[in-house]
Amino acid sequence: MKRLFNILLYLLLAVFASGLTVSGVVYFLLRASVPDYDEDFSVAGIEGPVDILRDAAAIPHISADSAPDAYFALGFVHAQDRLGQLLRARRAAQALMPLDRTIEVEPSTAQALDAYAAGVNAWLGLVSEGGRGRGSPDLLIADERMIAAWRPVDSLRLAQAFLNDLQPERRQNDLSGLSDLPIPSDRPLLPELFVTSPKVSLDAWALPGDRTATGAPILAADIRGPLSLPSEWYLADIQLPTGAAIGATLPGVPFIVVGRSERVAWAFRSVSQKAVKEPENPTAAQASNFLMMLDRLARSADVNDAMDACMNLSPAGLEILAIDRETLARWPDREVETPLSFRDARLAALDERQPIFSVEGAITVQRDTVSAAARALLPIMAKELWFVGSTGALEENRADELRGDILDQLAQWNGDMDRFSPEPLVFWAWARALQKRILQDEFPSATKVWARPNPDVLFAVLSDRGGSAIWCDIRPSTRIETCQDQVRAALDDAIGWLVDRYGPDPSAWAWGEAHALNMGWAPIRSSGIISDLLSLEAPSSGDPDTLIATLFTSDNDRPFATSAGTNFQAVMSFSEEAGSYFIAPAGQSGHPLSRFYENLFLMWMQGKYLTMSTDLSLARGGAVGTSRLSPVSVDTPTIQNDRSR
Repeated sequence: MKRLFNILLYLLLAVFASGLTVSGVVYFLLRASVPDYDEDFSVAGIEGPVDILRDAAAIPHISADSAPDAYFALGFVHAQDRLGQLLRARRAAQALMPLDRTIEVEPSTAQALDAYAAGVNAWLGLVSEGGRGRGSPDLLIADERMIAAWRPVDSLRLAQAFLNDLQPERRQNDLSGLSDLPIPSDRPLLPELFVTSPKVSLDAWALPGDRTATGAPILAADIRGPLSLPSEWYLADIQLPTGAAIGATLPGVPFIVVGRSERVAWAFRSVSQKAVKEPENPTAAQASNFLMMLDRLARSADVNDAMDACMNLSPAGLEILAIDRETLARWPDREVETPLSFRDARLAALDERQPIFSVEGAITVQRDTVSAAARALLPIMAKELWFVGSTGALEENRADELRGDILDQLAQWNGDMDRFSPEPLVFWAWARALQKRILQDEFPSATKVWARPNPDVLFAVLSDRGGSAIWCDIRPSTRIETCQDQVRAALDDAIGWLVDRYGPDPSAWAWGEAHALNMGWAPIRSSGIISDLLSLEAPSSGDPDTLIATLFTSDNDRPFATSAGTNFQAVMSFSEEAGSYFIAPAGQSGHPLSRFYENLFLMWMQGKYLTMSTDLSLARGGAVGTSRLSPVSVDTPTIQNDRSR
């Protein structure tokens, strides 16, 4: 017996020691790939030394004597912080453009693309020398044993993929022609039913000098897309010989996409797909034009120069807004007429309410969480229900009392999608139940049509636009149901759903409990313990139609959770030296063990912005490191045959 005990004890100790050894090796490999921002490097591909100053948020401020060297350093820091993201994006974009395709670009853009690729490859070479854990933790478990060298065509592919993400997944103008979702002949067309949102959406608005407190124009920019770790965007300051450019870069692309130079600030606005014809997939030529336009914008002397840079290069479906110290301009030179969305209506209301804005006032507008959709729909939905009894879907007495309390709360609500309030949860649960009642009988198996609330559809039906109220009738039933019948029944459906999930006390309900923002580590798609450890989740304010947008998922168990929405914001002005403010929801690093993996998340949730300046003396305050890239005259031996081990 004692011998058996000793054997089991030794086995247990051996298993424990093996596990400890494996854990130690894994941790060592993971820590080895965390970049050291104070490390200097000798690299081939640059003409002179390049300094990379990392400010308190680890944002790189790149100083070089030539533009190619500056773009080399941008490729270097992109790979240093986001190597896994670069390689994933390249794999996803490889099908867009043949590898041997020749694309004509301007000499300065071609130089930037070449230099950027050399910078990425320089980091790949350093990783190949060993001791850096393959450069990214996800590459330790990836099948990619050999990493191909980065080429300029890879950046072109990523630009083309970005433009492609600005297009909706599907556009169908003739809804009655859909074979899989036939529209009943007795129902009027609802185009909003099948309009899909693009993966990425750009938005911008600007104020001329006579509308600002300082007399200088203000430009505000938003980008909506996936909320993931690492962030889709990477902040950087590139000190070019023609002047510094600072703002949001897209890892894999060597230019500032949304940002400012010392003379001009620029941003983009996606034209509503309701206002254009069926979109076509962007071509490689359009991607090269887009990159040339970004290159020109960073070198523009003023707004007029910036507008000249955009002519004949701007992709279809994009509007460019630019400001300098005195002037606001856009291209095309007249505002594109698009149908007014709920979000546009809220922005217009705030714009009309306040004649003069400060930068802080523009930031307040940008972070606004009042839903114009709720303010428009709720009066229509509740107008006949204030004193109506139960339908019997819930227990009679309790249902009347609970419904009355909820309707009283909604009557005093201003539409603010505050994460601590119960009213947003009640409203969206009600809207979701109503849409299901209206559309499920026509499309019983097409849950994508009715499971996610669509306020445009609900507003069209409830306001009887073009006779659309007939959609409220349940086709298999003998009686004709009205929209008020469905609204009343949907309220009881929603209350029952809420009581089952969150208890019988409405005062204990909170929007943020259902509307949680979840940012998962991008290399891991499936849920599990590793995903839970590396993801961020927090109660979130807003909804799909607020100015700071949070899009709903298609998860039936968590219908209001969000993993997409606004993922970058900026407010820029030339009224002061440090008049530009940027924020992204995560950190600069894509490495979970880096302290800059999630360091911006709390600021994002609190509505705080980073003050970004091209003045290096300001960036040095609280800097976390400075690296120097020094040129070497010999070719690096670690890149062979365009591949890196």
